[in-house]
Amino acid sequence: MPQPFAAGDPATPFVGRDAELARLHALLEDAHAGRGSGALIEGDPGIGKTALVSTLSAAAATLRVRVLQCRGFRGGENTGFAALHELLHPVLDRLEALPQRQRAAVEAVFGIGDGAAGDRLVLSLATLGLLEEVAQDQPLLLIVEDVHWLDPSSIEILTFLPRRVESAGLLVVATTRLDPARPSVADSFPEVMRLTPLKPDEAHQLVTSRTPDLPTEIRGRVVREASGNPLALTELAAEWARTGQAPSAGPRVSMSRRLEETFLSEVHALPIDTQRALLLTAAGEDAPRDEVIAALRSWGLSEVDLEPAVTSGLLHSTADRFAFRHPLVASALYDAAGFNDRSRVHAALADAAREPVRRAQHRAAATTGWDEDVAAELDSVADQVFRQGAKAEASTVWRRAAALVQHSEERARLLTSAAEAARQAGASVDAAAILAEVRTVTAPTQFALLRRSARTDWLLSMTADHRGRSTLELVELSRTLPEPDDRIEVLVWAATKCFILQEPEDIRATVRTALRETPSQSSSGLNHIALALVDPSAPLELAAFERFRAEAQHVDGALLNCLAFSAEEAGDLSTAERCWTSAVSTFHDSARTSDETIGLCGRATPRVGAGDLTGGLADAEQALRLSHALGLPVVAAMAAAVAARAYAWRGQRDRALHALHQAKALPAAAPFARVTASAAWAAAIVALHDGRHADALDELAQTAVNAPVALWAGADLAEPAARTGRPDVVEDWMSAAAAAVQVNGSPHLSLLLERSRALLAVGDDAEDHFEAALEHGRRSAGLDLTRTQLHYGEWLRRRRRITEAREHLLTALRGFEAHAALPLAERARQELQAAGGAESADAVLHPAHQQAIRSLTAQELLVARLAAEGLSNKEIADQVYLSHRTVGSHLHHAFAKLQISRRSQLLAVLGSEG
Repeated sequence: MPQPFAAGDPATPFVGRDAELARLHALLEDAHAGRGSGALIEGDPGIGKTALVSTLSAAAATLRVRVLQCRGFRGGENTGFAALHELLHPVLDRLEALPQRQRAAVEAVFGIGDGAAGDRLVLSLATLGLLEEVAQDQPLLLIVEDVHWLDPSSIEILTFLPRRVESAGLLVVATTRLDPARPSVADSFPEVMRLTPLKPDEAHQLVTSRTPDLPTEIRGRVVREASGNPLALTELAAEWARTGQAPSAGPRVSMSRRLEETFLSEVHALPIDTQRALLLTAAGEDAPRDEVIAALRSWGLSEVDLEPAVTSGLLHSTADRFAFRHPLVASALYDAAGFNDRSRVHAALADAAREPVRRAQHRAAATTGWDEDVAAELDSVADQVFRQGAKAEASTVWRRAAALVQHSEERARLLTSAAEAARQAGASVDAAAILAEVRTVTAPTQFALLRRSARTDWLLSMTADHRGRSTLELVELSRTLPEPDDRIEVLVWAATKCFILQEPEDIRATVRTALRETPSQSSSGLNHIALALVDPSAPLELAAFERFRAEAQHVDGALLNCLAFSAEEAGDLSTAERCWTSAVSTFHDSARTSDETIGLCGRATPRVGAGDLTGGLADAEQALRLSHALGLPVVAAMAAAVAARAYAWRGQRDRALHALHQAKALPAAAPFARVTASAAWAAAIVALHDGRHADALDELAQTAVNAPVALWAGADLAEPAARTGRPDVVEDWMSAAAAAVQVNGSPHLSLLLERSRALLAVGDDAEDHFEAALEHGRRSAGLDLTRTQLHYGEWLRRRRRITEAREHLLTALRGFEAHAALPLAERARQELQAAGGAESADAVLHPAHQQAIRSLTAQELLVARLAAEGLSNKEIADQVYLSHRTVGSHLHHAFAKLQISRRSQLLAVLGSEG
């Protein structure tokens, strides 16, 4: 009698998979040579996914490639980081090689450190860095089977890898079923192989090779029934060989169901005690071998009762685990069992489980009706996995706990925790649904829970497509709370929402009144912070901001972001940068990478506006990279738009156009006016440098969709308007800018307003406006002051006031060189030479290394600057969210471009980079 097909048995002859095998072997050889990649194998159950990766694993042994693997289990989706544990456990001895924050993130997940769980991106980088470290000694093959059953946290980490291992000796191969009900991971892999059914002649060939004695008529029936599925072909043929009966030609059912029926018929031929033992093993598929054996003994069974299944090939026994021939065997056994039998096996497995999470989950599966004790156990487990960073799984466990408690107050508490965990996991739809349930069970007197759930609701409305409580509803909620500081906190949320939604004046007035009527007992200054968002006449008080910073780690990024935006609107770029820097520092230290990314993107705007093109570009490019990794398309689009403006000022036209393409290509960018306006501003600067003044006016007109951006961008209207004879297009902006200056007294805005008046003035009237602009600029400085010097120098030269013109043009030239604004520097140089200052112009030359610096990518420049400050590769890796080997690679490329060989040379080379 032939042996049944064993999924993944390398000895099983392959038919119809030559192309896939050849490609996988080629990828393995590439990894062996240090060129990593990733491949996803998709297909229906039994189509041959496991057989392919098992053959690949055997080939890895011949190439001396180390294999690490993990697999998903049915029902294992709620055990946070289970697959990651299985994959990384053999290499934890290499943790010391990682940067401190990344090492701490892995230690937290494995429960071997005292620190809190790191951000998901930090953990992803730590995983990548750890595997890169191992691959330095021996090439690696990572096999991840049954991705559709992995826990969400492991999926997020493991799908981070395939597109980031190209410079490592590391191949990631994963398998998954085609399941429209689950999110696809295909985009995370450079290559996707979708296995299709075998052709009829290939199916005949496979059946013949496995059961050569099968009669022709029966072979034909097997081929027709199996529909080209390799597992079905071999199992149906084996069923005939075992029973002597032809496959049934009854009503058509799914191939998975047909295979499950075949496996059940084989199970039913085994002794009753073996069938009972197999059911328990199927329910504890993810449990260690010794726990399964202990649970069997509690049932009066033993390992001996599993031997008939091992002999038949249904079950494989290893030193640490029992594994079924195919996952469909386990699902067939479990689905066919009645609830009482399932409950009993879960109870036995819970009693045998040593690990708290697994024990609690088995207890919950064995429970019907209310059970406060099991709910308390689940609550503890949810808190544990939440602290480890498995937010999605924690939410699921808290929801299960809530279903087991009878009292609405406790149910409201558990559901509130579930909603916040879902929000932090990015599961916005789930979070909104849970919040709706929370409202139905929360009593009006549960003040703490009302505030907690309202905070989650507010945060969700700030970051996802969720309406949440309106501004006025938040004001009403604040009035129901007994503690003044709680009322202030809710009013801060209302003020933030009011600012972001640009609510009408009557709603802003309601929030202002509520804030002024609510005395705060805290010294945090939150009421002053909130007033700055809803009252234009109450600018942000620095003293209040400094008091607030001490508690900023307890406040979400939306508030810090709004404070920075309000400072920008008030024309105070210095305070705006200070707010953003505080946000970046706070969120970096508390491992909140998404908020930190928003802060980096936000800080790029005032930095570029103030003329720190290099610093602003570094922020924008880092925000762009992190946004892609974190799935923040709006932030990515905004970061690309700011980067485009910095590149445009630096004269890097191709890079500016590429960044603009990125900003406009991101699907989420279109509905966000700030992104549209910022991209238009960058495009206008490119047009100005090209001499396309009419195009520049058209682009600047598009900034009007966002008033705060238009307030700053409008200052660039005057020059193209003057050159095209269209001064009228500047009138609206000048009126708006003058009104803003009346309210906020911003020196920087005052400079821009006076400069615009000078550029549009007729005759000698321009001089007074230029002088006024320079006077305002001496208090704010930056690139705009330098541009004003250029325009004034050009105006003076045209008036033949050569000596005065040279002074301003030389100052402008030096300033543009310092800011690395090369197109403007060249323009100033030409003007200075035309004014007879050739010697002065020639004296201000690009340093010999300036072009080399400009050849660096933004990431290479960022890494080089941090290295110049004395940071080690590992410290840089923690700072900028890269693996330390990637940092080393960037430095290697930077050294080659800068033609240096030592870190000590970096400071001298980069010192002049503006």
